[in-house]
Amino acid sequence: MAYLYPVASDADYGVVEVGDFINVFDGIISIPQDVSTTSTVTFANIEATDNLTLDGNSVITTVTPVAGPGISISDLDNTGPATGFTVNNTGVISLVAGTGISLSGSTGNITVSATGADFLNTTTATSNYTATATDEYIGVNSTTLVTITLPPGVSGRVYTIKDQYGTGTGRVNVQGTGTEKIDGSPFKQLSAWASITVVFNDGQWRII
Repeated sequence: MAYLYPVASDADYGVVEVGDFINVFDGIISIPQDVSTTSTVTFANIEATDNLTLDGNSVITTVTPVAGPGISISDLDNTGPATGFTVNNTGVISLVAGTGISLSGSTGNITVSATGADFLNTTTATSNYTATATDEYIGVNSTTLVTITLPPGVSGRVYTIKDQYGTGTGRVNVQGTGTEKIDGSPFKQLSAWASITVVFNDGQWRII
């Protein structure tokens, strides 16, 4: 920093030499600022009356969900970073019947009826197997002994197990879980091509 001649008073106005990167205009000293293109910019409390766009990308500032038939919207907070809402099913409006199904009535109380053939859920076992809740028919195809274990009984559940290998005896054993028996026996053995159908009732599997 240098003063012009003559030496200025420390009490009076003088002229100051201005260095690089400092602007002087009409007695105002300003320092130009440069913000890098990679700088992070934080916005708070933004209110947009139209679409808000930053660097060519649109920013969502409000959400206005619209509920269709059978749907309602609740707990709506449609502005700010906490935007969210809950979608509620307010009732089935209609059903469409698929193959083998008929409907009585289209709204309110609806009766669904099966009009086609009854299809069983089939499973093939080649080794020891525990039946699942969705099994109905279990076919066993093995040259060695296979044990089919029935799951813990549920009243009214039905299973059919069959020896599909068809040669020799002692290929299939059917047993319950834990203390559950089949007509009083711990297990039942099937002969070649034989089958067994059981239903769970009164704490045991009953042969039909």
